[in-house]
Amino acid sequence: MVVTARDMIELNLMAGGARSLEQKVLTPDDQAIWNRDFTWLVAQLTKLDPDVGAEMAGEARFYEAIAQVAKGYFNDKPFGGFKCATGQFGMNLIAPQHLAEDASGTKEYYSWQQTVTLDSADSDADILGGSTSSKELFAETSAEEKEVIAFHTLISYKPDPRIIALEIKINDYPYPLFVVEPFAKINKPDKLFKFIPLPGRIVLHPGGKFYIRGWFDVQTGLTAPSGTPSIDIEVGQFGLVFAEYNQFLPANWT
Repeated sequence: MVVTARDMIELNLMAGGARSLEQKVLTPDDQAIWNRDFTWLVAQLTKLDPDVGAEMAGEARFYEAIAQVAKGYFNDKPFGGFKCATGQFGMNLIAPQHLAEDASGTKEYYSWQQTVTLDSADSDADILGGSTSSKELFAETSAEEKEVIAFHTLISYKPDPRIIALEIKINDYPYPLFVVEPFAKINKPDKLFKFIPLPGRIVLHPGGKFYIRGWFDVQTGLTAPSGTPSIDIEVGQFGLVFAEYNQFLPANWT
């Protein structure tokens, strides 16, 4: 497939200040591997939980488009899927270790689990990265380790993240607050996780950066927040990372 400008609009991409994205059409061999591995991934996620499988399956067109974007950034290398080899690029579910504190790939996260401390007498705190330039998160751009990171939703592995709204900034472009309170608070029977939607599908090219800050229910009713309360959360990205082979080596996770 070729992702045209019109397609990009229909996919509702959030790329912030990135005005254009590199692209290369997948070859028939690339396409065959994509079809095989994405179908397998959806099947495995469906076995885990039907809602999780459906969440990924519904985004097939988006992630296929991003595979094409990744191929453009990775010098037209062949696609190797989950089992890529030297000289190829591959894909994987996003893990905390795929997020870096700088474009060179210095690791920032080793878990989605954290305790966030709210600003004094306020109700906001960083969820992924931070709102100062020194704390934003990057997709790595080092040679042979370049990444394209794509995700369409957040997932909370705790049933009550208490998030009211999201503040998102991508490549120096700030988006307006997006209210997610019903998704964070309304429970489904026997579900200990929750998908927290985003106002669009986020894509980070190599060297791209972002942060997501949350506005939380401080549970003080009509009383204004006071002090600096802390909240335990486990909120991560649900999506795919496309990267050159070396990015997926164990040595790159230390």
